[in-house]
Amino acid sequence: MTSTRRVLLRPATAADQADFFRTVLRTGVESVRLPTGRTEGPSRRSDAAFQVVNKSDGKVLGFSLLFALDQAGHIRCGTYLDPELNRLGAGSEAIALTINYAFAMFNVDRVITETTEASLGAFGMRPGDERVLSVLKDHLYFRGRHWNLYGFQVERSEWLEAA
Repeated sequence: MTSTRRVLLRPATAADQADFFRTVLRTGVESVRLPTGRTEGPSRRSDAAFQVVNKSDGKVLGFSLLFALDQAGHIRCGTYLDPELNRLGAGSEAIALTINYAFAMFNVDRVITETTEASLGAFGMRPGDERVLSVLKDHLYFRGRHWNLYGFQVERSEWLEAA
């Protein structure tokens, strides 16, 4: 599945790279990090990259990536939506689609990602949940307030059980 009621994932291409970096700058989030020991610089390739598109009007809301696939069967998910175009809930739908793609297309046991409390509930969690691995307090400023950024992981077995 690559779409929900509100958003769809469309493969991103090299031609989208400048728009991706502009979106990341507008979000105020810079979480596209190189794994320790990597020296190629910020242009390293992702394992999968998508435009996140609003189904109702066709506008590109931002991008969703899968990156840092490792031999232990883990992959990272990053979703970067333009704050001026994003509507509450679109981010959680984009993350869910990206996680679903990761489990369908890669031999991974775990997807690691981050979200705000606005979308945390879409994954059956709340602040203080034991499955939350990290919290960056007041890390994002969006819609007139500061938001915490929560790091969590989704296990393949949990994902399949919930489907």
